[in-house]
Amino acid sequence: MTNSKFQIPERQPDAHLISIVGAGPGDPELLTVRALRRMEQADVILYDALHGTDILDLAGPDTQKIYAGKHYQDGQHQTERQDKIHRQLKQFAAEGKRVVRLKAGDPFIFGRGAEELAFCLQENLRVEVVPGITAGLAAASCFHIPVTLRNVNSMALFYTGHKRNGGFENMDEVAAIIKANAPVMVYMGLKNLVLLSNELMSRHVPADVPMQIVSRAGHPDQQLFTSSLGKIESDLKRIDPPMPSVILIGTHAHQVNSNSIL
Repeated sequence: MTNSKFQIPERQPDAHLISIVGAGPGDPELLTVRALRRMEQADVILYDALHGTDILDLAGPDTQKIYAGKHYQDGQHQTERQDKIHRQLKQFAAEGKRVVRLKAGDPFIFGRGAEELAFCLQENLRVEVVPGITAGLAAASCFHIPVTLRNVNSMALFYTGHKRNGGFENMDEVAAIIKANAPVMVYMGLKNLVLLSNELMSRHVPADVPMQIVSRAGHPDQQLFTSSLGKIESDLKRIDPPMPSVILIGTHAHQVNSNSIL
């Protein structure tokens, strides 16, 4: 007799349900079971700028797929874009359709999943959030880079490389975390990476602190580029890491990995 606790229960499709789903880094095999099930059940999928189309191919043959994403410097007005997504969520739910809002990585890590959830709750729409593997953790695991290490560090940081009001935010705290032997995972930071490195070194973070650039984590063509705070400016003159990329900065970010390029 099969032990039922190891069985995955079948769930009935939920009409009118909006599922804000994390697609992970792009490899279909890294989807959660619930994410896959929601895609198979969906009448409509509003999808972001995913890293490849293999995940979308897992949807049902009759599922309507609508692009709702953005690319870097694509000229879209982000407030207008987001308002349109909100209207679509409400419209499709009113039509009794099962809607998946498919987002790269995890919906709540440097995405607008929280805004979309707040809209759905405000409009009294039935909504759930399905977690996904965020790019920073995928990048670290794919190249055997420990995010936490026993007796070495007790924290890690997700950080955005976007500048705001002309500068980076919370730089003193970021520098302190790196000095405490904890890694910092920088999203959307490739454009400003040299400036970010200089800001950290100006706060007395050592120039030899390792830096890893992981491009297209979880894909067959994923790549790892190894550098350091002090060498990244000259290294970037020799190589052009493919996007999307995540940067991992920290004193133990190189201990277990191998096969780097720089």
